[in-house]
Amino acid sequence: MEVPGVETIQGLVGLPPMRIELSYDLVKVGEQVRQVWNAKHMAFLPYCFACKEPLIWILEEPLNPTKFKCPKCGRVWVRDSDWDRKVQDDKKTKAL
Repeated sequence: MEVPGVETIQGLVGLPPMRIELSYDLVKVGEQVRQVWNAKHMAFLPYCFACKEPLIWILEEPLNPTKFKCPKCGRVWVRDSDWDRKVQDDKKTKAL
């Protein structure tokens, strides 16, 4: 049975919040998956569970905590409170 990828998004009970926090580690793993899939000519695209719309990526903007936003419902995914500390820890680890 063939199913379009967007149809594999499992529904949630109720609506997700309009502002969702993301951990640095979660986004880092997502970047690793994206790189592996891209090497195999596949795309790794985050979608809004509520709207089944591809999210708009917000590239590094130090003063803007938003990482992704849904163009349809306006829901945003933002860096969590540990993000900056994790970035600094990651930089220290790479420097060793």
